[in-house]
Amino acid sequence: MSLAHLPYRWRRVVVILFILAALALVGQLLVYFHYAAALFRFPFDYDQGEGYELYDTVLHSQGRWPYQDSQVFPFYSSIYPPLFHLITVPWVWVFGPQMWTGRVVGFTASLIAAAAIGWAVHRASRNSVIAAFSGLTFLASNYTFHIGPLFRQHMTMVMFETLAMVALARAGDRADWHKSRACWAAMTLLLAAGYTKQLALASVMAALTFLFLRGPRRAVLTGLGLTAVAGGLFLWINHVTQGWWFVSIIRANINEFHVAQALGFYRQWVGLHLLIALAALGRVLYETYAACLSVYAVWLVFAFANSVLSGKFGSGESYFVTATAAACVVSGIAVAAVWRRSTGWAPRWATALALAIPLLYLAQTRLTLHIYTTGPLYGPMARVLGVAGNNGDYKDYYDSQGYTQLGPRPKRADHAAGEAIAALARNAPGPVFSEEAGFLFQAGKPVVTEGHTQLVMYQAGLFDPAQEIAMINDKAFGLVILRAQFYPPPVLAALGANYQPTTEIRMNGFVYRILEPRP
Repeated sequence: MSLAHLPYRWRRVVVILFILAALALVGQLLVYFHYAAALFRFPFDYDQGEGYELYDTVLHSQGRWPYQDSQVFPFYSSIYPPLFHLITVPWVWVFGPQMWTGRVVGFTASLIAAAAIGWAVHRASRNSVIAAFSGLTFLASNYTFHIGPLFRQHMTMVMFETLAMVALARAGDRADWHKSRACWAAMTLLLAAGYTKQLALASVMAALTFLFLRGPRRAVLTGLGLTAVAGGLFLWINHVTQGWWFVSIIRANINEFHVAQALGFYRQWVGLHLLIALAALGRVLYETYAACLSVYAVWLVFAFANSVLSGKFGSGESYFVTATAAACVVSGIAVAAVWRRSTGWAPRWATALALAIPLLYLAQTRLTLHIYTTGPLYGPMARVLGVAGNNGDYKDYYDSQGYTQLGPRPKRADHAAGEAIAALARNAPGPVFSEEAGFLFQAGKPVVTEGHTQLVMYQAGLFDPAQEIAMINDKAFGLVILRAQFYPPPVLAALGANYQPTTEIRMNGFVYRILEPRP
């Protein structure tokens, strides 16, 4: 990244600004690593539902499908495709059912996705600095930070999507793209993304749309081939699971939609990623009217539109991570392209741009700032930045997003609270009815129920809780552990009639209610 075209007296200022921008992004990366390390050491659910992802992995490790009739004991079924869990299976074989195994996989996937973003920008621009900034900006996003180190499949899906787009960009440079290994690699990666999480369908549509612009007939044939493979695999799994795969993966994911919720997430995402979003928008408009549309521009449009699904009941900020990855690529290419052209501009305009680029990344990093505010390392940094803790019970954590359920590090008190709940479950007679499975793994108890899945299936008319309520009426569960109470109303009513609260334990800012059978 040459500065030779700039006036000599301004070069040092530009270098200093770029160093400051790099330090800001690396500082956010340090916070990300620290957060991930804290979660690796926490053996319980940090985000509600992680324990069920671990249970899916355990079932796969035993050669069993998690897609089953949830209306019979243990009243459990998964609503996610299997690939993320299959990737995690070898870790479980070696280390047992540990929460950190899937968290390591998700965290590693986020790093690979960031590297792919950097590579995409570098390949398009040959600008190493902007490429590095683009990858680090993805990792600095609040959404990436919150979700990356979780036992969740979403970041692995984003990794496959990003790698697929990088491969497709390489294939698209050739006239005979349909014969290239890169094209087939992209289709394979998109297949992997779809069988990691259904949300990847938008990236598949973006890829096929891009190929259609390159050659309609060949794109249709490629799409038919991908559909045949994906459909054949779908039908096989549905057959061996006696139809529960279709019920769990498709029908159970058609949830109630809230327009206000989706609009709220759109406003939040734009507010947090405003500068890269504007740069990416400018690049998309430029390619639309003055150049050829790149696969990355098409991907961004589809990913941003697909984020509307964040309005579904039970959805959240994770639905924007793909759009964030696409925006980082497109904005990076836009910034690098303008920098390259500025070498021919008048000195004052070239200088203004050279000053604006590092300031853009500094300002963007400030928009997504999240930092711990106490301790010998973070305390001085927080004071320099003028921020203080703003996250409820966790006054040592600041997040520009405001209050978040994810981000604060679990403390010793949270570890102790989890151990106390697990001990109660361990000492309870018989199975334990728990809204989080992490306690059950620590207690050596079988996993019973998955509240959120039951609730959405009940709302869709796919779940009859009669057998579960019968066991509750018989007080067959030695203990009940509730947090958000995401269960069908009849189940909650049966629990209230047959179990009484005995204690409340606070962990990770949430109150866990412990119930025992009524006399």
